[in-house]
Amino acid sequence: MLRAFCIPTFLALALALTPRGAAAQERICGSAPFDAAPEAVGALIAQLEPVTEAFDSLRRALDTPGLELCLVRPLFDARGFLEPEATRIVIDADLAPGLRLAVLVHELRHLQQVSVGVCPGPDLAMRAYADAVFAMEADASVTALVVAWDLREKGQAAMWRALETWPMQEDIAESFAAGMARGDDPAAAASAAFDQWYQRPDRVAAYDRAACWDYLEAQDRGHLLPSYGALDPAYYDRLCRLPDGASYDCADPRGDGAAAN
Repeated sequence: MLRAFCIPTFLALALALTPRGAAAQERICGSAPFDAAPEAVGALIAQLEPVTEAFDSLRRALDTPGLELCLVRPLFDARGFLEPEATRIVIDADLAPGLRLAVLVHELRHLQQVSVGVCPGPDLAMRAYADAVFAMEADASVTALVVAWDLREKGQAAMWRALETWPMQEDIAESFAAGMARGDDPAAAASAAFDQWYQRPDRVAAYDRAACWDYLEAQDRGHLLPSYGALDPAYYDRLCRLPDGASYDCADPRGDGAAAN
């Protein structure tokens, strides 16, 4: 989802976590280029190396000037999130290695989305803003699946296993895997996985509630007047890119998203 006009987070709403303030947080952070990062952060960067070697776009995202990567224990309300204004990715330190890598790839894709200007802004109507949130989350899920499948094909299956057994991602992973099993190319499998993101009503409803709440909160904080802008029809063409930079077809499969919600 997005908070405060484009602060993407990873699957926060699928979880029932410890209440806020229940314990003091431990935070371990390192900054790009991560040469002197703490051991725990360095280990995660090392885990990412096969990904950045295979996908230059994600390597460039990791090399974003000033990027900070933090492992936090406990992390309330999310498994990971991106703070664009601070150029910071925060990840739950207690995740298993495969899921931790999946969260990092997902958030690096969100960082790319920020860099190319596809984040929804305050000029949009709340419904259009939420629709953009859905699309960005679906696209980031696609990126993680493409990367996980590539690692799986190379004999490194931990990230794929994490996604195919993760409650809010397992059906999307199944859709992508089915496409690849049929002999689809990655772009076609990605398109099917993107569409699948919208097929679970609880997932859509959860992100819808969060997006609308964050939209209203940001408007209130910025003392902004109501906006009624629509999502640019070309938005999906700008958004949907595979980790190798190739485009894939995507659109809101509900048609008129406002009518579907």
